Amino acid sequence: MIVSPPAPLVLPVGDLDVVEVRFSVKRHGDFHLESDRDSLTASRQSFVPGVWSQPNEVHGVRVREVHRLGDHDGAECDALVTGLRDAVLGIWVGDCVPVALVGDGGRLGGVHAGWRGAQLGVLQAAARAVGLDAPLHAYVGPCIHPCCYEFGERDLAALAEQFGASVIGATGWGTPALDMPALVAAALSPLGVTVHDVSVCTGCNESLYFSHRRRAERGRQVMAVWKRSAR
Repeated sequence: MIVSPPAPLVLPVGDLDVVEVRFSVKRHGDFHLESDRDSLTASRQSFVPGVWSQPNEVHGVRVREVHRLGDHDGAECDALVTGLRDAVLGIWVGDCVPVALVGDGGRLGGVHAGWRGAQLGVLQAAARAVGLDAPLHAYVGPCIHPCCYEFGERDLAALAEQFGASVIGATGWGTPALDMPALVAAALSPLGVTVHDVSVCTGCNESLYFSHRRRAERGRQVMAVWKRSAR
């Protein structure tokens, strides 16, 4: 279904700070980490000015802590967490799920959740790294939806056994499909995380989003999440 992209999120955390979450579309540029470095830097600074940490995502479970601005830019991992102000966490995707984690205590994270990383536990690992001692919210960004995500029955059955039947969907043409937003909710809700699905389908919306699965496009969009002073 063709819809408008999600609006930027501005989320108060405590009395002094806000967390912002923005989701790029094609007109913002290509955020593939293997893009020309000058072009990538220009796209980043045009989209969200600041010091970025954008990981080399490998569909694993490693979570890295950003202790200083720019930490782990280009490092292998699939989630970044921090309590710093002004540290821009960039999660780049072409159909996988970008998830922003925002804790009421002021810590935050960005997660790249493909089905393999989700199966291995990257979402739970990132949530624990942000911290579960204060209320934690997860925001699910643009990703492929079941309408466009045909999936092998054997792997789908294994994911349904792990996460529940809610992850099973159907494509627009009637074949078995994986529901990644439902999988994110199934992984995080048992930890007490409140999940907000603000996603739209990257497969359906060709004018807005790159899609590796539906169109074999090389380009990638990005979710940027960072904390700043509210004043």
